[in-house]
Amino acid sequence: MKQTVILLIGILVSTTTFSQNKANELYTSGNANFNSGNFEEAISDYTELMELVNQKTVRKTCFINRGLSYDRIKKYDLAISDFTEAIKLDSTDMASFIDRGLSLMHAGQLEKAKEDYKYVVVKNNNNGMMEAALYWLARINYSQGNFKDVINNCDRYFAINAKDPELYFIRGTANDMLGNFEQSIKDYDKAIEIIPNYVQATANRGTAKINLLTGNGNLQPSKRETKSACKDLKKAKELGDNAVDDLIYVYCDRIAEKKGN
Repeated sequence: MKQTVILLIGILVSTTTFSQNKANELYTSGNANFNSGNFEEAISDYTELMELVNQKTVRKTCFINRGLSYDRIKKYDLAISDFTEAIKLDSTDMASFIDRGLSLMHAGQLEKAKEDYKYVVVKNNNNGMMEAALYWLARINYSQGNFKDVINNCDRYFAINAKDPELYFIRGTANDMLGNFEQSIKDYDKAIEIIPNYVQATANRGTAKINLLTGNGNLQPSKRETKSACKDLKKAKELGDNAVDDLIYVYCDRIAEKKGN
């Protein structure tokens, strides 16, 4: 955004003094309104600015900022239209594809959103944009039950950013859904290594350990076998996750009671 502001001001110098001052005023007002959550006012500012200035870079910036404003007030079709106009003005800016993908996703047009994100991945000319595209592809594919695609998206994502606990969690849950419990445990290990009190990852790791035991035909694992899983489940409980209560009772407390008897 800092580069955009500098470029915009530099271009506006070529206009008349009055137009330059008015354009700078509108741009500053638009940004201030956007940052304050006054999105309708921001839209009005950017629209008026486009009526005043014809420079390609200025109009592109206005389409992007107005599109973001439309997205915030859930006028997704208008947001998509603005991002499309920005792309027409500069198809090399991958950020506009990311922004349009988000609005398409918010509008429920998941396949079209994936097309934008896949385009960014294919271009592969900006790690920051690649990271964003792969993140959202993983999220969309997970929502669609495409768990193998989720894992592939996450694998490529980690080649760029290996320190994102959320993506390790997402890949872990995808591996769980595919029955790859050994791999999901490793993913949760990574997530917890980054955020030690990551409650969802701790609960899922405990659950995956139980599933790994029972999935191998061991329907009544011993207390020794469930020790590590129970440690995770009880920690998740301490951290506020009450959804693990049944697992704790069946695989931790009841086993201990049986041994006591």
